[in-house]
Amino acid sequence: MIIRQITGQLAALVLFSGAASAALPPVVDGNAQQVSGAASSNLLTMYKRLEQLQQDVQQMRGQLEEQNYLIESLKKNQRDLYLDTDRRIQQLEAPVIQQAVLPVIQPEGADMLPTANLNAASTALGADKKAYDKAFAGLQAGRYPQAISDFSAFVSSYPTSEYLANAYYWLAEASYVSRDFSRALDEFNQVLQQFPRHAKAKDALLKIGFIHYENKQWQQARASLQRVTTDYPSTTVASLAAKRLERMRQEQH
Repeated sequence: MIIRQITGQLAALVLFSGAASAALPPVVDGNAQQVSGAASSNLLTMYKRLEQLQQDVQQMRGQLEEQNYLIESLKKNQRDLYLDTDRRIQQLEAPVIQQAVLPVIQPEGADMLPTANLNAASTALGADKKAYDKAFAGLQAGRYPQAISDFSAFVSSYPTSEYLANAYYWLAEASYVSRDFSRALDEFNQVLQQFPRHAKAKDALLKIGFIHYENKQWQQARASLQRVTTDYPSTTVASLAAKRLERMRQEQH
């Protein structure tokens, strides 16, 4: 806006200068140089330079907007691919449970079942699966605050669910994407401590190394990432850990 105003003012000055020079006789200084003609030439040069600068700025702005769009598209595609791959792996890992669900008959005079029995009954009816799918759908859609809330409710409501390890992991992942590194670190550690043999344990360990890196805790980051390469050789997470270790070595030179 400012550039346009300046350009308009300079254009007006150029026109005025041209009109004035045509109406009045040229002013000549001691060196026999036409002062008004020189001033008009300088204004015209400035006008052309400003016009070129404006075009350059518009071109760079267009390129920047295009690059931002491409980056956001790549991020979304990468996230969707990652979440879809994880869901497919989860479906392959989950055992197929086929069992008859019998009605729960309360003892005569009892107002309610114990909490443990209610939780087991809900799990048997598939309520945990529905709650997990709802939370995961929010994560896939990029609604991270909602996903954090839903996964938090899940781990509290279904402590015996077969999806508990995944729920802890995705709760940590949603916190990590939201840059709540403190909470993400706690939840990733829950995966390692409670489910050290689960398929998500290696991913949790990798993200712990990444969090230490983001917090500039170089010693802890190096220890976690080296543990990934040692405990899970020839895996994708080991390759990612090795790349981050190499990046750390280059940055510290």
